Amino acid sequence: MKMKVLIGGAIMTLLAACGPGGNSFRIRGSFRDMQAGELYIYNLSGDNARLDTLTIQGGKFRYRGETDEVTPFMLVFPNGVEQVIFAGPGDDIEYEATANDLKNYVVSGSEENELMNRFREETYTKNPSLTTNTARTYIKDNPVSPVALYLFDQYFAQNEEVGNAELKELLKVLKAKHPHHHALLDIESKLANADRREVGKKLPDAPLTRKDRKTVKLWQSTKDYNLIAFWATWMPNGTDFLWRLRNTLRDNQLDGGKLRVVAVSLDVEPFRWEDAIRPDTTLTTIEHYCDGQGFESKAIKLLGINTVPYYILTDRKHQVVDCGDNVDKLTEMLKKHIR
Repeated sequence: MKMKVLIGGAIMTLLAACGPGGNSFRIRGSFRDMQAGELYIYNLSGDNARLDTLTIQGGKFRYRGETDEVTPFMLVFPNGVEQVIFAGPGDDIEYEATANDLKNYVVSGSEENELMNRFREETYTKNPSLTTNTARTYIKDNPVSPVALYLFDQYFAQNEEVGNAELKELLKVLKAKHPHHHALLDIESKLANADRREVGKKLPDAPLTRKDRKTVKLWQSTKDYNLIAFWATWMPNGTDFLWRLRNTLRDNQLDGGKLRVVAVSLDVEPFRWEDAIRPDTTLTTIEHYCDGQGFESKAIKLLGINTVPYYILTDRKHQVVDCGDNVDKLTEMLKKHIR
């Protein structure tokens, strides 16, 4: 019996030494200047991102997870700092850091982490502009790597200062190696929608559903300008956006004559939309529509809307004059064109 126990223990020790198998991976972390504490980890690419708690004891932590492909995982510190670690099936990852210098950390155990280490070392003292330039080079030189996808998301897709032309250029590089990547396809779709709303482009016609559930066409008006405002009660600033729009129209006497105003709600529960517009005393100057389909609405897809609140201003020929979500900017545009 004792022999069996010893053999069993030896097998377990051997398996532990061999590291994870299958879709499992392991991260072993250590800090040079922190003995105890907690931090968190989550899968950046997961559909249902879940925070797992990591306990630091004696300056070390352990984490074991599962993934079916190389995926970026984010370490989250109590002060909000985040660090990326790439983990794939069977990986045995080692992480080393100094709590007093969280920007400077090293991850080993896979090619992806080694590549990310080099990027961090190269950009450690660079300003944001030079860091973005370096990220661009890394993406073009390593398009197959998951690191390229991560850098594209962090430094370009989420950077409002990056123009659509540059996004399309990098997207073309990445899609050649990741043709079915869902995030890239989503960005590609949003860029196509943005092109549809580009100033000077003709906005397509679309069906709108009234409160009595009857459908009318968007382009039934012959006024000089058309303002289409998209909003929803489920957005924290959605009703505020509509309220500010009402005030702009009233205060500047812009809600009649040359201008037609259409408000399209993306509420999926029409009764909430009806409650929101019921107390409005200016309903005769704003046409309200809602089909209860949210972003799945045929009109929303035809018009290329992927965010709310949002507005599009067109001329009599239905060509886009202005678009965006800034009511102050819209007010200036209305004064410029309508007066």
